Amino acid sequence: MGKMYYKRKLVIIFTIIGIALGLYVYSAFSQKLTKSTDLSDESIGGFKVLDNISSPEFIREYGEPIDQDNNKAYDYYYWKGGLKTASINTDEDKGKIMRLIISSTDDAQFENALQTSKGIKLGSKKAEVLSKYGDHYYKSYEQGADIIGYIDHKRNITLEFWCVPGGRVAEIRLDDADVI
Repeated sequence: MGKMYYKRKLVIIFTIIGIALGLYVYSAFSQKLTKSTDLSDESIGGFKVLDNISSPEFIREYGEPIDQDNNKAYDYYYWKGGLKTASINTDEDKGKIMRLIISSTDDAQFENALQTSKGIKLGSKKAEVLSKYGDHYYKSYEQGADIIGYIDHKRNITLEFWCVPGGRVAEIRLDDADVI
């Protein structure tokens, strides 16, 4: 095996790294390049991004959290009915909802009565999402899920549908677009 073999191998490795890096950069910017979708009426469980988990309306509907996970940026709460929220954990914005999530229960993958404003729920088919929300979406792939996302540039909100193999929605996220 000569120098030519190793040079060819290096070219192939750098080409693969370049393609992977290019896909990563495209994925990060594809959200910004996607045409805006009006998500002003979008809510999950009757609540929108920037509502507060300490509001009397939220407490009346969901009561006390069932469980909690914290990270540096947000407090994640699990509520009755399968709702999960991420809220700001400091200062005057404490409790402000930055992310609402519909996810499955431990018992069944698609069991959750919550849905989007257009009637998409866990178990809905990818084709149904596209027919109700339109063609202006970005795509991503994370944690084994094929993600279809819509962004409202004016309101800085995203709505993502995480689909499992077979094309059924297994998680729905309504986020402030700046959530990490």
